[in-house]
Amino acid sequence: MRSEERSGGIGRLDRGLGRGPDRDYERGDVRIIVTPAPAEYRKERAFSYLPWPVKLVLKLGLFALAMVSVFVLPNYLDCRGQRDSGLFYHGMTVSACTRQTVYGQIGSTQKRFEDIARAIGSR
Repeated sequence: MRSEERSGGIGRLDRGLGRGPDRDYERGDVRIIVTPAPAEYRKERAFSYLPWPVKLVLKLGLFALAMVSVFVLPNYLDCRGQRDSGLFYHGMTVSACTRQTVYGQIGSTQKRFEDIARAIGSR
């Protein structure tokens, strides 16, 4: 072949036919060169080097953080606002208020689901 750098395509074998400057490239056997397509470059993420227990803890931790920020944080900020306004009775703390409002929110959500289940069951 004329070019040894070729990775695929159709090339002609030069089998001793007129070596030198007056070489005839049109003669010789045809060889089809088949190579796989080059692999697509994918950037590796640093997350892929972590062991599976660390990945699991990170995923569950991010989920727990999201749930806390959605359910607990608004109640906590509301209780802090009540404390700053002086609406707490003696002995009440921000953590107790937050716990009480979160439990109340969970209870009301459970009651709503039970009411929906009863409404569906009565049909």
